Amino acid sequence: MPDALDPVPLLRHLSEHGVEHIIIGGLAVGAHGHVRPSKDLDVVPKPDRENLQHLVTALLAVNAVTAHVSDFDPDEVPMSATRIDDLEQRGNFCLETDLGSLDIFQWVSGIDVEDLYAELDREALDGVVEGVPVRVCSLEHLLTMKRAAGRPQDLIDIERLDTESIDPAQVPEPNPDQ
Repeated sequence: MPDALDPVPLLRHLSEHGVEHIIIGGLAVGAHGHVRPSKDLDVVPKPDRENLQHLVTALLAVNAVTAHVSDFDPDEVPMSATRIDDLEQRGNFCLETDLGSLDIFQWVSGIDVEDLYAELDREALDGVVEGVPVRVCSLEHLLTMKRAAGRPQDLIDIERLDTESIDPAQVPEPNPDQ
């Protein structure tokens, strides 16, 4: 994949700025067992004002700008992830930064809730990537998002991740006499 992102610098930067977030998307796919390159880092920030202010500060420090605005002047794009009032409206933002592409999600297809972070937080997994503490959405949430989005890469990810689950009620108890 061209332009594969090394997510560690962005993850470290967000951590150093105290931004609470949960990873979704390609990096989450890797965390759940199908490691593949990704062109961006997808995160869901905790939506309280203090955390969003940490996010704004972090974004400004890496010169974040809205991606894919083509011929528009940045002033013509009405919302910006570098303004806390815009972030508080719970939109999604695709950004280019000095450290690579960063997508901020505050709503996703398939999970229809008022507070996406709170929903994902209940089952998020804690981990460490090259010394940086991270939180990753659960496999169930990831598959729900991927199924709802239904893009070609999502379908490939589902095929690789969606293995047959075993119902614990159907697993026989071990027989100590054998």
